[in-house]
Amino acid sequence: MQIRKLAVFLALISTFAAAQSKSKLTIDEFFNSVSFSGVEISPDGNSVAIETERADWDQQTFRTDLWLYRSGSLIQLTQSGHDSEPKWSPDGKWIAFVSEREGAAGKNNDANSKDDESTSEIYVISPNGGEAIQLTHGGEDVHTFSWSADSQTIYFATRQPWTKTQKDDYKDKWKDVVQYRTAERGDTIFALDVASALSSHEARSTKVEKKEGEPEENPDTTREARAIASIPLRVEHLITAPDGTKLAFTSNAINQRQEKYSDVEIYVVDLKNVERALLPANAGSEKIAEVQPRRITHNEAEETRPRWDSDSRHIFFSVEVGDVSGPYRDLQPHLYRIDIEKPDIEGGKTEQWAKDFIGPVEHYVVAGDHILASARQGTEVQLYSASKPADPLHKLSNWPGTYSQISAADHSPKIAFIYSSTTKPEEIYLSDSADKLDEARPITSFNATLAEKDLPQGKPYQWKSDDGTTVEGMLIFPPGKFEQKHLPMFTLIHGGPADA
Repeated sequence: MQIRKLAVFLALISTFAAAQSKSKLTIDEFFNSVSFSGVEISPDGNSVAIETERADWDQQTFRTDLWLYRSGSLIQLTQSGHDSEPKWSPDGKWIAFVSEREGAAGKNNDANSKDDESTSEIYVISPNGGEAIQLTHGGEDVHTFSWSADSQTIYFATRQPWTKTQKDDYKDKWKDVVQYRTAERGDTIFALDVASALSSHEARSTKVEKKEGEPEENPDTTREARAIASIPLRVEHLITAPDGTKLAFTSNAINQRQEKYSDVEIYVVDLKNVERALLPANAGSEKIAEVQPRRITHNEAEETRPRWDSDSRHIFFSVEVGDVSGPYRDLQPHLYRIDIEKPDIEGGKTEQWAKDFIGPVEHYVVAGDHILASARQGTEVQLYSASKPADPLHKLSNWPGTYSQISAADHSPKIAFIYSSTTKPEEIYLSDSADKLDEARPITSFNATLAEKDLPQGKPYQWKSDDGTTVEGMLIFPPGKFEQKHLPMFTLIHGGPADA
């Protein structure tokens, strides 16, 4: 018995000494932490594309880079500091992304832009290595893009392009004056044949020096891109149906000021009959394809994060501001699904999923015949699943803390996600399936330095509001002072109701 007590005593001393040996977190170390803007698992579940964001003090900016986890190792995929939105091709052969890297062909040269700024263009890179290849060469920023189901086409949206004559006429008339609203214009959706774009890149790379008198190549064109639809609004969150027959997207105001809710809706483009209307990308605004997107929603809510259901007929979406069922009101962020064959504007019904769940649904993915969602209750954001709208959310996770940015593989049960807690800085984790979250392993260690520091510890508390509602908050103790009393306290209060 005495030996056992001595062992426990020595263990406590060892634990205390280890805690005492940890150094305090400095301001510089805090701001050198890495955050994750995107997590995309490959279709076969064996690789993960990761977008990181961190401070670059020398350049006085925040840089975004892409990394690839594969076969137990993590490698940096891009190094320009301007790369984002990685998306795997359905066949797993390419990772497409958007970049604003310097030297990108194509400048936004109208009077509302600076001539020395690079536009955001689409690049692809092989997960097997090699250099990134620029696919688009337009004069307008790519707002959003999506792979086709067969991996042969990339659909993307930009502001409706102008011809060189239109740009020159505008500059001659307005010089350096920026027209408020008048110069704004809606978006056009293009279809880009990937094989042709890769061939053109190869031809440009091996092209001999231009002969005297040969005309200059127009840098403001992507010759392989064809206009398939246009809209007098901005296109965001472009997604391709699993069966490849349709595109869906959310709209927004051209100026992104969100002045009225009718600017933010869900639209669908039918691709089955679009071939007859394909026109060159540089044909000019007066000749854009006649295919018109079909509006699906009509409400006083701002739809965001749309995803196709596996049946290619229903679309999931989140609402963080407004209400889908009536006049505007503030609600917790919820998850909805709509039937595109019976949209709101035709008397259809929008279904709310997990209606009885008290708390916001923050992230979600469609995984086969069910959804996976990270949802908040009190100070915890746990991972849940549901197969039908009326199903209660079934809790899958047991680790205390926050799950976010979930990504599910198309042809594997594996999932990737971001996890963090009050004592574990966020990292990317990989799990063999949603049912084995407790066995998930971290595949990054970007914030290992923070984990080695003497971090504050938190403890949740609950109390009753004036109307009887249970409210939960987190009390954070200074390092080394967990549950000590008579400490100075700073209170951070948020009034809700759309956030917690």
